[in-house]
Amino acid sequence: MAGDTGYPTDGAATTRYARLAEDVTLRRHKETFVIPARTGKAFKVLKSEICRISCHDGPQVADTIVFNLDDLTEKFWAARTRVVHGGHLKVGAQLWSTPPKTRPMMTMIADSLEHAPLPGGARSHDLLFCRCDARLYDLVHKRPGAANCNDNLATAIGEFGISPLEVHDPFNIFMTTGLNSEGRPFYLPSDARKGDFVELFAEMNCLVAISACPGGSSGSVSRSLQVELFTTP
Repeated sequence: MAGDTGYPTDGAATTRYARLAEDVTLRRHKETFVIPARTGKAFKVLKSEICRISCHDGPQVADTIVFNLDDLTEKFWAARTRVVHGGHLKVGAQLWSTPPKTRPMMTMIADSLEHAPLPGGARSHDLLFCRCDARLYDLVHKRPGAANCNDNLATAIGEFGISPLEVHDPFNIFMTTGLNSEGRPFYLPSDARKGDFVELFAEMNCLVAISACPGGSSGSVSRSLQVELFTTP
């Protein structure tokens, strides 16, 4: 049985998402900022706002985690989202939250990537990999003290008084991954191009944290990310 079997769909909401993605006159710009290469930032995205995450300087993976701004114990659940929507998200997929509420937090409403066929059946917008962390670089790569997504995200949410222990497995936007013949995940350099973007619609008041991943999944160069926030009617 498919993982998404039995999950409710909302036709009216789907129609609204399509209109918001296609008609930019339905939104109002609220804020634009840049997340410097190899760093992280946390920020609020209020209910019904759109968050556009852009590779404004070239291909760059965005490790993204989400909390319910009004109840920080509710956060993004990568495993449930993977069961419902698969290991790579596309337009219409929703970021599901942890129990006991288990509900959509954000919905992907736009994606500019071409999604051309890739070696090994790899795809973009990954839910297979966890975030990189300091212990990984020390243990596997013999690089103690290397910049990593776990620390970037912990620092970012710390500005909102959230413990580093609350960092959770991310939605790896622009990360290009697949499974090999042994069922092991692999990644390729991101297939995003300069100017590519993804848009997420907030289903609730959210606290979002993003790490501009310093690892090899972004390619040979680490770049910054641009975030734009828009209000909607």
